[in-house]
Amino acid sequence: MKTYHASILYAIKIFGLIVCAGFAVFIISLFINIVSFFVESSLFEKIVVGILTISFLIAAFLIIRSNNPSISFHEKYMRIGRQEIPYEIIASFHSAKGGSEPYLLTKQGHKIDLEISWFRKKDRLEIEKTLVEKINPS
Repeated sequence: MKTYHASILYAIKIFGLIVCAGFAVFIISLFINIVSFFVESSLFEKIVVGILTISFLIAAFLIIRSNNPSISFHEKYMRIGRQEIPYEIIASFHSAKGGSEPYLLTKQGHKIDLEISWFRKKDRLEIEKTLVEKINPS
């Protein structure tokens, strides 16, 4: 079993997304403070800011949890993130061309993007080579 993980740039991207989302919550809460200055309901302000904070925490958790760019190759299947794909359902592999992401086509006609742009160049080349070997054994 060989597993490939994203580079540190992916962690920087996730950190940037969370910082931007936190800044957006901060701006929205400032706007609500300005509006609530004219409306005498501090309870309304606290409820809205609390809902925004909770939604921010949930969104940050989902961003970190759902985006797991890793690919591992096993004997009978490959795992992309948390999805297991048996080799026998893969009809063809289309490598990256001109900045596009490589993808797999299944026998049912589904397209599965590999999203390997966050991997190191050496790992991307190894992944493409391994896929060609596993899908088209000679």
